Amino acid sequence: MHNSIIQVYKEIKEKVTVDHLKKISIDIIASYKNKKYQRLKKYASILRADTHANVSKLFLLLIKQYHPDKRSSILKLADELYKTDDYENIKRLHSKYFFTIETEESVSEMDIGFEEEYRFDKSEFGYRKKNIFDDDTFGETNLEFDETETDFIDAVNKMFFGGLDYTITKSDLKNLDGELDLSDYDISDLNGIEYCIYVHELNLSNNRIDKTGQLSHLIHLQSLYLSNNVIENIEPLVSLIHLRELDISFNNIMDISVLTDLHELEYVNIIGNPIQDYSTIKSLIDKGVIVIFEHTNMLF
Repeated sequence: MHNSIIQVYKEIKEKVTVDHLKKISIDIIASYKNKKYQRLKKYASILRADTHANVSKLFLLLIKQYHPDKRSSILKLADELYKTDDYENIKRLHSKYFFTIETEESVSEMDIGFEEEYRFDKSEFGYRKKNIFDDDTFGETNLEFDETETDFIDAVNKMFFGGLDYTITKSDLKNLDGELDLSDYDISDLNGIEYCIYVHELNLSNNRIDKTGQLSHLIHLQSLYLSNNVIENIEPLVSLIHLRELDISFNNIMDISVLTDLHELEYVNIIGNPIQDYSTIKSLIDKGVIVIFEHTNMLF
């Protein structure tokens, strides 16, 4: 076995410590909290990940990679690569955890917990040629909305039809599946989104949304990003029984107790909310959910 792989392997085993991973994780959280997204992109480039991904997804990717609880799986992978004398891949693994990045101003504390097994699915966006809703149940009925309350419909039109004079139908919305990214569309009203029942991943970050009631119909959702809106109440999300990832950071939410009823939830980002009941956070962490939040003087 070559001396080079021995040296790399030893450094991983000795220096990829809980403290080392925690230092990186705290910097990632602080960068997200302070909206210094270029720093997150630097981390993503180290991982050779897509630096153009939306911020919420990028942040989740980084947390999953560098959280202190990942240490055992990192060392296990290093053992496997060492045993097979796979120098190229163990060197690549080494580069993910040893680099130079100036430390961001630290957050007050970090308390995030999760299980090391992940079951996140990725679906490509697309249209279905035919589905059960295209026939007598709904047909091609035009959506009848007040012109002052068509933010969501307007956003869909801009995304798929370039804002042309085209009337979105219920079937158009029901034919949407996979991922739907409507971040930064200045949406305040979600009228019509209740028909997007086949969407699995929905990004509504950086809008002006204040009500979540119509999202309750999207029972197939697995990932929901609502960062940077003006939401106060998330009780309607209780019906999203398959939800795994939720980002509600930078809103006006005080009560997150409804999240304890989402039994498939694996990750939630609540930074930037006036959360009052920290017992819910503890309950979620005890269940193995990754919880990203701010706190002071909390010992779990």
